[in-house]
Amino acid sequence: MNLKNSKFYKRIQELRRFSKEKIRKDREMRTSVRLDMALSEQRPGRDSDLEWSSSPRRQITPRRRLKKIKGKKKAPARLAGGKDTVCSSPADGELQPEADGEIQSFIQLNEKCYRLSCSRQVAAKSSRDDANSISEAKSAICVSNSRYAMIGKISKTLGYKLVKETKLWNILWSDSFPGVELFKNMKRFQQINHFPGMIEICRKDLLSRNLNRMFKVYPHDYKIFPKTWMLPADYGDAMNYALTHKRTFILKPDSGAQGRGIWLTNDLKTIGANERLICQTYVHRPLLIDGYKFDLRVYTLITSVDPLRIFVYNEGLARFATNKYVEPTPGNSTDLYMHLTNYSVNKRNSHYELCDNDDCGSKRKLSAINNWMRRHNYDVEEFWTNVDDVIIKTVLSAWPVLKHNYHACFPGHDKIQACFEILGFDILVDWKLKPYILEVNHSPSFHTSEQVDREVKRPLIRDTLSLVSAVLADKKQIMREDRKRVKQRLLKTKGETLQRPRASVVPSIAKPKTDGSRTKVEPEEEVDPLGQQIAWEDGHMGNFRRIMPPTDGTKAEYYSQFYGQTNQVSIFAETAASKKREDLARKMRLQIEEKKAKQDLMLNGRNKPDKRKRPLVLLPRAVREKNRVQLYRLQEHWVPGFISEAEERLRHTWLQMRTEAIKTLRITENVYATLYEAGNLTNTDMVVYPHLYQHMQNGYDIKHHA
Repeated sequence: MNLKNSKFYKRIQELRRFSKEKIRKDREMRTSVRLDMALSEQRPGRDSDLEWSSSPRRQITPRRRLKKIKGKKKAPARLAGGKDTVCSSPADGELQPEADGEIQSFIQLNEKCYRLSCSRQVAAKSSRDDANSISEAKSAICVSNSRYAMIGKISKTLGYKLVKETKLWNILWSDSFPGVELFKNMKRFQQINHFPGMIEICRKDLLSRNLNRMFKVYPHDYKIFPKTWMLPADYGDAMNYALTHKRTFILKPDSGAQGRGIWLTNDLKTIGANERLICQTYVHRPLLIDGYKFDLRVYTLITSVDPLRIFVYNEGLARFATNKYVEPTPGNSTDLYMHLTNYSVNKRNSHYELCDNDDCGSKRKLSAINNWMRRHNYDVEEFWTNVDDVIIKTVLSAWPVLKHNYHACFPGHDKIQACFEILGFDILVDWKLKPYILEVNHSPSFHTSEQVDREVKRPLIRDTLSLVSAVLADKKQIMREDRKRVKQRLLKTKGETLQRPRASVVPSIAKPKTDGSRTKVEPEEEVDPLGQQIAWEDGHMGNFRRIMPPTDGTKAEYYSQFYGQTNQVSIFAETAASKKREDLARKMRLQIEEKKAKQDLMLNGRNKPDKRKRPLVLLPRAVREKNRVQLYRLQEHWVPGFISEAEERLRHTWLQMRTEAIKTLRITENVYATLYEAGNLTNTDMVVYPHLYQHMQNGYDIKHHA
């Protein structure tokens, strides 16, 4: 049975046509109100009445009650201030027709009278969404990939809706770096709390490489970190420095965290030549408070990389060591509770002090540190200016990579910035009050186990979510534009292509335009999305302060020189680490070529001809054919050589002697024990020799005992 010929199908089609026709008629019945003219300011007159010089018909006093329009309801008009109005008449509720067919009326608002022009027209489908204000748009946030419950709770108090990762979220908060696929699949209204490429300053080895590179180009400006080497690439340079300078060195893993694997030494000869470590000169005279060493955790928010916009939170944490500081010596170099300020290390010490007062405890707020500096006559403003300078230069060292990665991952994000990120900068201060950058954390801890953590981190998260510009993007409008664009691309629609609008959901400000005797109010040109985001951030900073771009023109000109990192290849090529990598790559390339040549020799029976060599002269075809036939005959009549029984017995005797020698000298056991001690045993070794592996696990010496 054909379904299209059935009565049921025809009835469905008839109902669909009826529904579409009804919707079309409803749209035609809608009206919109256009603000035509704003009346002049109130003039002082007799009996305190208002005069309307722009209206020649009649004078209206503000005491007179305005009546609503009778009949059909008119659509509300949105004024410049964002308030809705209704059409009303000046006297008896009757509308006054004009010569052009429009309906004129008046309305009183905030002691001012406005003339309204009401006309019937078809309302556009997207006009309803464009008129929505920011407060009406409910944003969604996904915190499924975060282990901190505080972020979800604060988001709910700010009006965000908690959704899963599979839903259409506005903000995705994750503790780890997401994959590239997530960046590629993000919509134009979505934001994520990580920038692609921020690992350039969040790994210790990459941070050291970038800072060393910038120090080589700007030696007087980039003295913001202790002298650093990346081992094993810079092993020779570090050894030469140690021979001429009697210093203490601190060794760190290249990608470690929370103080794991950090140790001090005075002799770099104890380090293996092939160990992957970060070697730094130890700051032996740090600033002490109550005799304890400390560092500063400064929270920094980056909302854009092109242009670069950096905000620093005015409150943070100061983490103290739990043992009083003494200059490092070979005797106390293992006391990590004295030399390290990491919270994860010192919380295990019995001397860790919990205190709700600002002037005590092993963890304090930055405001308490500022008060201590003021009491000791330090210049607090100059100190934080130097800290801001360190943060800006650290981010600028990786700025070319950040900019390139952002534009590569988000080529069509034209509404808002697709990323924002909170970084935790660890700053060490020496006795001259000079700050040094130690490391940068891309996912700082937001645990609130102590009172000082709650007082600092909760306002930080609240101000961050208030400052990000996710509310500036209209989710429904963007999705509708993307669907239309996909439809046009799939159907290959001819004509004018759909351009991504630059407008935002923020209503445009109306300004009057004089045309003869009538004054019309027309909207201003739409603001650029980047300008809207900058205005939003500057108006919602909370306890943040903006350090980039700086407000001082002199500083802006000073930092502009660091943007000119054009010759990146030559700068990287001149470092010792890059030269080491080039040598290793050259050796690996030669090994691959040799291996490929051997494979060609085994498969083809001859070497692959080298294009650089002079080609050999080929023999005539008749000679080559004669040689081929002769070789074939030799192979046809080939007979293997005679092997006598005496030779075979001798071969078996040698094999037996070899086996007995291996057992007597315990060669297998010695090799197995050596591999086990070096940690180079494979799964095959454990399966083939299970008894030897079991003996080694039980501590049995298989080298000397049977």
